[in-house]
Amino acid sequence: MKALKTKDNIKPVLKWAGGKTSLIPQLVKHFPSAFNRYFEPFFGGGAVFLALKPSGNSVINDVNSEITNFYEIIRDRPKDLMSELDCLGSKYSEDFYYELRASKPRSQVKKAARTLFLNKTCFNGLYRQNSRGEFNVPFGKRPRLPKLYDKNQILGLSKRLKKTELLNLDFEQVLDLAGPGDFIYCDPPYEPLSVTSSFNSYTLNGFSKKDQFRLFEAAERAVGRGAQVAISNSSAPFVKKLFRKWEVVTIFSRRAINSKGDRRGWVEEVLAKSY
Repeated sequence: MKALKTKDNIKPVLKWAGGKTSLIPQLVKHFPSAFNRYFEPFFGGGAVFLALKPSGNSVINDVNSEITNFYEIIRDRPKDLMSELDCLGSKYSEDFYYELRASKPRSQVKKAARTLFLNKTCFNGLYRQNSRGEFNVPFGKRPRLPKLYDKNQILGLSKRLKKTELLNLDFEQVLDLAGPGDFIYCDPPYEPLSVTSSFNSYTLNGFSKKDQFRLFEAAERAVGRGAQVAISNSSAPFVKKLFRKWEVVTIFSRRAINSKGDRRGWVEEVLAKSY
């Protein structure tokens, strides 16, 4: 079993709705103190992965190929990515934003730069796709170009990713790879607390109750093979009922991304643990 250490000098490069940066102190105290491999099937912005430094191998995954490509380019061609971002930044304007949003670059580097540029310059830092799999967040209307990247952060993340297996699979396939002594942390799109609070359109297919149940069953299989699993989710009654045989602890998070300022505040969510 490998010891777990924390490392807080590499922050997420992408701004991500539901990102866990502010929750790291609450989450880490509930994680196993030792494990073999670390798995994160819903990578997104990767805040938990970046806050931890497992001394064993890590397996990270995102079903969204645009996100996977972004991290592959950071791993393999970070300097090319930064150069392309500098080029995009020199063209910053509302018209250019919509022109880039409508584009479909063929180059993997240009695709990755487009992903980060739109994330940094869109409204409220959302990452959202419509039913056709197209990024559809409007322009952020900042008068000046926001900082697109930090060189040290990009290079630090590139170094971390070189020692990590990066996958583009359905989450169920990833959980099925875990075995004895492994630790899996899952941060899926949350079960809505109400019909109007739903936001799980990170991919074109969303995330349904059926997917939540598939996740639970895949986690149970992993536990049966000797893995330890922790899953973040909303405090919806459906979630608490689904994980009623696990230990479910309350986590308090601050909702930072909302179009209405009075709806940003502390909300209750849960961490379900198999161990």
